Order: sequence, then C-alpha cells, then structure tokens
Amino acid sequence: MARSQSPSSNTLLEGPVSPEDATPEVCDVLDCPAKTNLLVISYSRDSDAWLRNWRRTTGERPPEFGFVNVGVTTRSAASAPKSGPTARSALTARSPSPGDTLPVAAAVSDPTDLATVGVRASEYLETWREEDRRSVVLLDSLTGLLDAVSLDRAARFVHLLGGRIESVDGRGYFLADPVDHDDASLGVLREHVDSVVTADSSVSE
Repeated sequence: MARSQSPSSNTLLEGPVSPEDATPEVCDVLDCPAKTNLLVISYSRDSDAWLRNWRRTTGERPPEFGFVNVGVTTRSAASAPKSGPTARSALTARSPSPGDTLPVAAAVSDPTDLATVGVRASEYLETWREEDRRSVVLLDSLTGLLDAVSLDRAARFVHLLGGRIESVDGRGYFLADPVDHDDASLGVLREHVDSVVTADSSVSE
C-alpha cells in the first residue's frame, strides 16, 4: 500500500526516458540544485558518465553527490563490507555520523546483493541527515534491478528504500520503462510508492 505520511516522498517514473530526460520534468533537484543532495543508484552507468549527462542538462552539480554503481567489479566493491542477508538489515544498519566524508562513488559488484546496496545508500543518507538540504535518491533503474532479482525482492527493496528516504524527509525517484515490464509487475511496484509520473508528466496517486 502506498504511503501517505509524506505525500510524494517516493515517485515511480514510467516512460522510455533516461534519468537526465526525466529529471527536468519531475525532480525538484533542478529547481534549486544548490539546496539538494543527490544520490544515484545505477545499474547501467558509471558516475563520470552520469555526471556528464547531468551537467549537460542542469549546468550545476549539487553540493553533495553520491553514486552507488551496482553490478561492477572495482577495488571499492571488493573491499566493501558485507552485511546481513536481507534488505531490511541493510536499510536499518548502523551508518556513519552526519558530517563524515564519504567517497563520491561506491560500488557493489553483485547486483543481487541488495543488502549491500541498501547499506551504501543508507551511509550517504545518514551522513547528509543534518545538512540544510533535501536529499534526493534516483534509482536508475528498476529494469536493471528486475534483471538481477525477482519481482518480490525488488518490490521489497523499493518499499524499504522508500521508507529510508522518507525517514530523512527526502525524495525518491524510481525509473521504469513500461515497455520492459508487464502490467502486473508495474502494478506491484506502484503499491510501494506514493505517486506515479509518466513521460508526459501526468500524475496519478
């Protein structure tokens, strides 16, 4: 069931759009990027490529930018500590204190390891908690997530990540191209967000 405590805290973006195409339509990041911390969880791009596209669209980088690159093998991924076996343990794990410095990019080599993806996301959100800027999380994309795990696991992860975002008064955006998913799958995912935005910016709640 979609949450109601904080309207539109988490939004499902449906359409054949890239993150930088969708963001000008629906994300408050572009209205005041200087007042926004941005975290990208990507199954498809590295941080340098994503930032280049972002700068072409906005011309300004948020003061705090974090990137979790899922499904790549790097030194940081190899050395990243493993956590518990479930997404729930990841999203409630102990995180760094506000003010700690984190690397711009973190990597999770196993795309099925949602626990570690959740830990990396929570580390950024907890570090930014006390800052006078809103945290925005963009998951690029649910298609990549569903290529790696079952629909049930993906939906559970969206629900838990959405709750973590809501707990810091943030905004979450989850990208999905309807061409890649059947109506039943999209219906399950819609149950775990507050609103749905299509490529033409029409909204349903």
